[in-house]
Amino acid sequence: MPPLQTLIKRGITPTVESINEFIIYLSQRQKPNYIISFFSQLNYNKVKVSSQTHSIFTWALLKLHSFEVAEQFMKTQMVKSSPLCKIKLWDSLIQGYCNNRLDPEKGLVLLHDCLKSYGGLVVPSCFTFTSLIHRFSSQGNMSKAIEVLELMINERYAFDSFVCTSVISGFCKIGKPELALQFFDNAVNSGGLKANTVVYTALVSSLRMLGRVDDVFDVVRKMESEEVAFDVVFYTSWVCGYFEEGELAEAFRKSREMVRKGIDNDTISFTVLIDGFSKEGHVEKAVGFLHKMMKEGVKPSLVTYTTILLGFCRKGKVDEAFSLFKKIEDMGIQMDEFVYAILIDGFCRIGNLDQVFHLLDDMEKKGIKPSIITYNTVINGLCKVGRTSEADEITKELRGDVITYSTLLHGYVEEENSQGILKTKQRFEEAGCKMDIVMCNILIKALFMVGAFEKVNLLYQTLPEMDLSANSITFCTLINGFCKFGRIEEALEVFDEFRRTEISSVACYNCIITGLCQNNMIDMAIEVFIELCEKDMGVNLKNFRTLVDAALEEGLMGVLNLASKIENIQDNLYNFLCNYIINILCKKGFPDSAGELCMVMKRKGSVIKSKSYYSILRCLIDGKENSMTRPLLNVYVKEYGLVKQRVCMILLHYLFLNGKDSTFYFLESLKKRFSNINFSSSIIRALVNGGKVLDAYKLVIEAEDFLPEMDVVDYSIIIDRLCKAGYPRKALDLCSFAKTTGVCLNIVTYNSVINGLCSQGGLIEAFQLFDSLERINLIPSEVTYATLINYLSKQGILSDAKQLFERMVLKGLKPNTHIYNSLIDGYCKFGQLEEALRFLSDMEFNCLEPDEFTVSALLNGYYWIGDMERAVRFFYEFKNKGISPDFFGYMYLVKGLYTKGRIEEARSILREMLRLKSVVNLINQANTEYGIESLESYPIRLCEEGSLRSIHEAVNVLTEIGLVISSRRQQSSYYALQTPKDIKSCKISDTVKSNDLEKVDMAVCDDVEKSSRFYDFGFHYSLIASLCEKGETEKANNLVREMLSSLAGNN
Repeated sequence: MPPLQTLIKRGITPTVESINEFIIYLSQRQKPNYIISFFSQLNYNKVKVSSQTHSIFTWALLKLHSFEVAEQFMKTQMVKSSPLCKIKLWDSLIQGYCNNRLDPEKGLVLLHDCLKSYGGLVVPSCFTFTSLIHRFSSQGNMSKAIEVLELMINERYAFDSFVCTSVISGFCKIGKPELALQFFDNAVNSGGLKANTVVYTALVSSLRMLGRVDDVFDVVRKMESEEVAFDVVFYTSWVCGYFEEGELAEAFRKSREMVRKGIDNDTISFTVLIDGFSKEGHVEKAVGFLHKMMKEGVKPSLVTYTTILLGFCRKGKVDEAFSLFKKIEDMGIQMDEFVYAILIDGFCRIGNLDQVFHLLDDMEKKGIKPSIITYNTVINGLCKVGRTSEADEITKELRGDVITYSTLLHGYVEEENSQGILKTKQRFEEAGCKMDIVMCNILIKALFMVGAFEKVNLLYQTLPEMDLSANSITFCTLINGFCKFGRIEEALEVFDEFRRTEISSVACYNCIITGLCQNNMIDMAIEVFIELCEKDMGVNLKNFRTLVDAALEEGLMGVLNLASKIENIQDNLYNFLCNYIINILCKKGFPDSAGELCMVMKRKGSVIKSKSYYSILRCLIDGKENSMTRPLLNVYVKEYGLVKQRVCMILLHYLFLNGKDSTFYFLESLKKRFSNINFSSSIIRALVNGGKVLDAYKLVIEAEDFLPEMDVVDYSIIIDRLCKAGYPRKALDLCSFAKTTGVCLNIVTYNSVINGLCSQGGLIEAFQLFDSLERINLIPSEVTYATLINYLSKQGILSDAKQLFERMVLKGLKPNTHIYNSLIDGYCKFGQLEEALRFLSDMEFNCLEPDEFTVSALLNGYYWIGDMERAVRFFYEFKNKGISPDFFGYMYLVKGLYTKGRIEEARSILREMLRLKSVVNLINQANTEYGIESLESYPIRLCEEGSLRSIHEAVNVLTEIGLVISSRRQQSSYYALQTPKDIKSCKISDTVKSNDLEKVDMAVCDDVEKSSRFYDFGFHYSLIASLCEKGETEKANNLVREMLSSLAGNN
């Protein structure tokens, strides 16, 4: 067919019918481009066409989405078209803008134009209204959706379930599910809606958002009454609701209920079950649902597997997640980036970064390009393990976002890397990323760390210019930062700005309170705390503890001041906080202060908790005698009676510690009401620690059926204290008693007994006990041998000490320096210097270092035999090795040289001695004995004078000091001559029970007793000589007479 223009030139003009027939043919063949081209030729040649031609041309324009041209053409050229034709075209135009251009706003404008232009003769179809409502709802523009709905109702169109569902979903989308429910109720009440399953499913979503998942039962009943069928989507939504509430059991029950109704699970419903259990940490059960899903022939999707992978990673079971990942790969399922991102995050959390980089390589091989989200996960993982520099290198090859730089900044802040912070800040600024408030908060913290306080203020002030508003974290970071660096005034300014906002944050109050306490601004901190209480925002006990600790630094008055200032807050809160203060004071060891606060509360009429009374009384009773204890106990019993077991326990505790005879009768009466009540071993420990070891002993022995459960440690503590107090006989009795209760004492306990016996002069009994140890399956330790060797050496029974030493070595025990020192000291004191030197040689052969006591003991040996030449050589030999004698060693050397007339040498050694810090400290300790403020300067001054008389005086002064020090160490100069408290009438058969020890031959006992006489004389020989040297002959004679009297008594 020739072109239209050629036909016209030939004088042939096509008729309207032929034109319409042709373009109808083109429209049927879906050739809108040809129609538009042909119509252009018609228009160019001014060929007259009909309204039908115009309609088909408009259709072609709409088909090609030339909506603007079609709109203009319809408004200007289609005036004569039929109403039906216009309706169809307006429907197509409005729906085109709505569905194809996703511009329902333009569609609504056209709808208004259409309704207005044709006076109600041309009204778009119901579907056009429905399309607009659906599109506006999906975009969350509910005001426009309702506007269209109202137009629809005005045109007397009945809206259906699809419209209702769209509106309900739209309200849920914008977070207003309550409006969705209201709309549904109005629609139902108007009678214009017959809801179907889809509508009810949307309704379930609204109830879920409101946390009213239990109200779904009402929906179910309504559906059953209306005979609306349930489907898998409805139940899946319901199950989701229970998972969101954390009610796993109910979610599972609803899933089973669905199956019982004949509704089969599909991939989505199974995935919801698996996801719900995985998120709640029950990933193993989720795997069980996966197996069930596959068994029922439902094919899992990648999303299904992804939820399980996520569940494993959240529980830290990354290896299990990786195994599942491999199985998914083997199934041929195509992985996406999200799966890899989950695994990468899991491995980052456990610090396995090698596997992270392996996964990244795997993604690259499979053509999966990691997005910035995945890389941010890797960067975060590196920063968390302190590898921020490596993370920084990765970001240099990326186009990072605000999260990337925020993570890097946070990493450098945690590592306190100032250079890294500054470089990251510069890179961020160069990248031109728009900061969010999270980034600003991290940057503020980073700037604080590098000390850029002015930049902190500048950034804070420019937040509004960046369309950002400070949040609670911003204010906390600023307040905490300024307080940390002592800029409390700036912190207070920020806090005042925070107060003027509508932000409610306890954390900000806590930060400023902590800062004020750190800057000793306690009164202001209390005022801020009171403001926090008045706002009823909740009290952070950790922060209140900071306030109490700060008040405590000002003493009792500081705490009472705190309590008085908060007395006007709500009564319940005041009572709670004061009781909390009482417990803190008790824990810190201030029960007196706690008691004072308790009295203040009592006068105010406040409620004092039973726990507070108990805490105070427990501390007071276990401590020293206190006048407050008994009145407070009376008040406690009066207020709480003997109904609560705690009250009875503290009263029982008090009675036991104060040795009341009727305590056991009271305990027996209490057992009738509280079968499990008893006194605890802590009472026994309290008696022991309070110096009432005999009361503790009596309590244990007399307790009988009331005896609490005691272990070897409890018995050992009492036994040790009995021995130290001079009651080894009772200690032995307690050993036997412990055995009857089934407690097996160890060698540490018996070492205490042996030491106690020896210290009270009961060396025979000590050896009897020692010989019996192996028969009761206890092996003597180094401490056992050291104790006996030490006392044998002190008594001068040196041959026995040496035999015991050799026996110890044969047993495979290694003697230490202390044991060698005991032997060396013993041999030196009794004039057997060469034997002492042999032990020194043996000591060095066994790679044991001599100490200051070793050197001092040998110097004493040289001193007693008068060989000061060898003493001086020995002194310098060990001084060159870095071992100097102690105070007494120096005194042996000085006195020996002085006695030999070697005054200058004595003076030189004396000066050296007085320069030693250890010697000066000992002299200062003796100050109280002499009542002189600076005793150490007196011998130094005498030494500097250098005269014979001054040296003599210095030696005498230092000898007196030596006696004071020695008496403190030995408790009494006459210690060995006192009658032992618990051994005076002790028989062998009484001291050592027949079950534990065998009787010892009395002849052996006699020999040991004879040896002990020599011990008495040898032990005090040096003391008697010292008294004679000082001219105190009367004291020396008295000591000798008492010693001889003791020896005569033994005969």
